[in-house]
Amino acid sequence: MTEIARASGCSTATVDRVLNERSGVRDVTRKRVLDALSSLTIESSTDAASCLKIAFLSDSGAAFNQSLREGVNAYQAAYPNLELSFDSVLTTEVKPVQFAQQIERFSQDVDGLVLVAREDLTINRAVRAVTARGVPVVCVTTDLPNSRRIAYIGNDQTGAGSTAACLMGTSISSSNSRVLLVISAPYRCQEERELGFRRVLRSEHPSLTVEERVSSNDDFEYTYRNVRNYIRDHGPPGGIYNVAGGNTGIAEALRDEGLRDDVTFIGHELNSNSRILLETGGMDFVIGHDLDREIGFSIECLRASLKKQDLPNIPSMPVRIFTKYNCF
Repeated sequence: MTEIARASGCSTATVDRVLNERSGVRDVTRKRVLDALSSLTIESSTDAASCLKIAFLSDSGAAFNQSLREGVNAYQAAYPNLELSFDSVLTTEVKPVQFAQQIERFSQDVDGLVLVAREDLTINRAVRAVTARGVPVVCVTTDLPNSRRIAYIGNDQTGAGSTAACLMGTSISSSNSRVLLVISAPYRCQEERELGFRRVLRSEHPSLTVEERVSSNDDFEYTYRNVRNYIRDHGPPGGIYNVAGGNTGIAEALRDEGLRDDVTFIGHELNSNSRILLETGGMDFVIGHDLDREIGFSIECLRASLKKQDLPNIPSMPVRIFTKYNCF
């Protein structure tokens, strides 16, 4: 704690409050402490990690894949002693058997693997086979708990969905109590978000009802068409909660239906697309997380596993709420 305090310019008492997630710490101070922690951890392992080859493989929508790629590239630039690679597949194009083969193929020439993947028996089997050969696997953003991965790094997705429900319950017009839920593929993070969302609506906002589940497939055109079809068949909902990708498709559908000011729209992942939507009124809230920190901690977990050390104490990633006033 003394080293972290020195690096961050904070007191050890403040460091203690941040690391133990106590209240009373400003966000800017919390960030200084966590950045110092990450920097010191990486610095202490530079020599040991000098030969590490780590592959990132992501099955997601285009916007998330791009954000992850940028984060990996930035990390590579900051720590050139590592050899990081990145590859991705769009949600609309994923075939589980082929993706499982990619996992096994990528694992042949790396020390560790970082995955963003949907829940699937074939994919789980591939991860188990890879870890059995001694290649550790970490899951980021969405988990595969039955795959024998060594760690999941991300925020509490059930808590993220609960947060969305709280925002929806206090924002939606009382005259229209229907909420449209937008989903895509069987990612555990989406299932957990939906669980938290429904739980809080049921307990705290029972007048609101989730009547439909529309698929986005993390694709703009697909989402746009399905949301407009829903509105045509059922009328406008009071709110839309998107647990998946495709935020732009939803926003464009609402704009073309003349409903931007009438429907509360909440989604996930702050990226270039959702930032523009917040700034222009296309979205009301975005639930986010710190992808850069997740990348750093995933590499630290792999390094520790390869050295037969205890995994680092990973703090719970905070759920972040973004509006047009703080999305810069």
